[in-house]
Amino acid sequence: MTILVIDDEEFIRTLAERILQKSAYQVLLADSGQAGVDILKENSDDVALAIIDMSMIGLDGCETLKELRMINPVLPGIISSGHAITAHDLPPEIVENTFFLQKPYRAGDMLATIDEILRKSEAKV
Repeated sequence: MTILVIDDEEFIRTLAERILQKSAYQVLLADSGQAGVDILKENSDDVALAIIDMSMIGLDGCETLKELRMINPVLPGIISSGHAITAHDLPPEIVENTFFLQKPYRAGDMLATIDEILRKSEAKV
């Protein structure tokens, strides 16, 4: 199962990659929203989930998720931020199937969130 991690901080991308690979996930990394969109265009059938930083230069997390959903309308997304965010902070068109992960996150919190999302996604199929 492949997870796309989009974050402009190299340290966060590297940390997420290590955590996910230790749990047997394949990982694709992007350093910007646009790079993440480009990666999803090439790998749309493989990516099961995207983890997206809320605050990035260029496309922010919400704009990135909107673009990703134009490619895959049912792609689950995790918005990650150092600031507390809720569904009320998001544009209505991306609220469904969007989850939140507060930074700094622990490996256990990240993996529990991913497991919950993927279980819900599988239940819908």
